[in-house]
Amino acid sequence: MARVAAIDYGLKRIGLAVSDKERKIALPVNVVEGGKKALHNIREALPLKEIDLILIGLPLEMNGKKGPMAQVVEEFAKMLGEALQIPIQLVDERLSSKGADAKLKEISLNRKSRSEKIDMVAATLLLQTYLDSLI
Repeated sequence: MARVAAIDYGLKRIGLAVSDKERKIALPVNVVEGGKKALHNIREALPLKEIDLILIGLPLEMNGKKGPMAQVVEEFAKMLGEALQIPIQLVDERLSSKGADAKLKEISLNRKSRSEKIDMVAATLLLQTYLDSLI
């Protein structure tokens, strides 16, 4: 079975996670730089030959509507899918960053360390939620 990857997309930083081959456990991969090199950085960080689905967190507003950042994410998802030729699935990520921050606080990281890792942890939580829904 191929792996599933998850992306927590941000303009500055992009959090990455990937599942194990059995699609049971989400594993953090890295945080890569966003911007103009986002596609290149994702290609370098993920084992793309082993992945057959990429989840991208869609930052909906609390009322469920799409705001400006959701539109940016949708455009990025379309570009990424065309470039990698891997199916992309957008997943509601409301509160994933808050959940990631809470998890990082549990392990007593200082604020700077948390901010450096929060996107990767958010991607991991997003992916684990998806994997758990498959059971």
